[in-house]
This record gives sequence, structure tokens and C-alpha cells, in this order.
Amino acid sequence: SSCPILGKQWYQRRVRGGVIHQYMGESMNAMTDFRTALEADPTYSLAYFNAANLYFNLRLFEKALRYYDEAVKNCTEDESAVLNRAIARVMLRDYVGAMEDFHTAISLNPFAAHSYFNRGNLHLTLGNNAEAEEDFRKALSLQPKDSASFTQLAVALGRQFRKDEALENYRKSIKLAEG
Repeated sequence: SSCPILGKQWYQRRVRGGVIHQYMGESMNAMTDFRTALEADPTYSLAYFNAANLYFNLRLFEKALRYYDEAVKNCTEDESAVLNRAIARVMLRDYVGAMEDFHTAISLNPFAAHSYFNRGNLHLTLGNNAEAEEDFRKALSLQPKDSASFTQLAVALGRQFRKDEALENYRKSIKLAEG
């Protein structure tokens, strides 16, 4: 099924207004807009997604997770909602659920470097250094000038006692970060 993103319905305009309120730092007004849209259409995944992002930014990860769950339930092919839910699960230390979501996000969009990067970070957290290395290398194949991926690749290599390769990747990271 196709997930509605933008439309002419008044409540869809409320979600756009909520995003603007959020950008302006007006969290209460943003949440009011998102909830108003959800009252009008309780299946509107974009409203859930934006409300979840607001809760996430406020570091209310359990609330964010509930809203990401609803966004994904109403739009199963929304890679961004699945990825953000994975990150919220990491913050809540639900590593099994997070790993499942990272796999799903990657299956939905295998060309998204940020999904591999985030899954690589979870692998590092879990001590899966070879898997982390593989994910950071994939992220770099998709986004070759990402200094953060070089840094994390260096960490994964260092944890595998591959000092020379780790140092080489740290140098690449520093060079890219310096411009």
C-alpha cells in the first residue's frame, strides 16, 4: 500500500504546521498539531512519525517508540520510521528489537548509508566488531566522504587488533573532517 505523505486534507496541513512549530522550538504547539491530525485520521502515519520525532528529540524515548510503532503499523514500508524506531530502541537498550528494525530498514532501502552506519554502531555496542566493520565499509561504499563512518570503522578495526588499518582510517576521518 502507498503511504500518504502530503495532501489537501486540512489535517495534513496541521502536520506541516506542527513540523514548523517544532523547528521553531514550540514543542507544545507542534504536539497539538500532530494530535489534532491524528484525531481526524488515526491512521495517518506521517503524524505519528513527526510526533515520535518530537518525543525523541525531547529524549522521551518510550513515548517516541509508541508513536514510531503506530507510524510503522500504518505504513510498513516507511524506512525512516523503521530506522528511527530502531534508534529509539537502542536508546531504551532493546538491542534485539533494534537489530530487527535495522535489518528491516536496510531491506526497505539498501542504499541508505545511515542505516548501515547505525546498525554498525549497534554491532560495536554488542561487541560484534567484524559485523560492525562490514556495516561501516558498506556505509562508506555508499557515502565515501563520511568522516564519522571512517572513525567508527577505525574503532571496529582497533577492537580487532588491526592497529595499522585503524590508524589509516582515523587519518582519513580527520582529513575529511578538516575539509
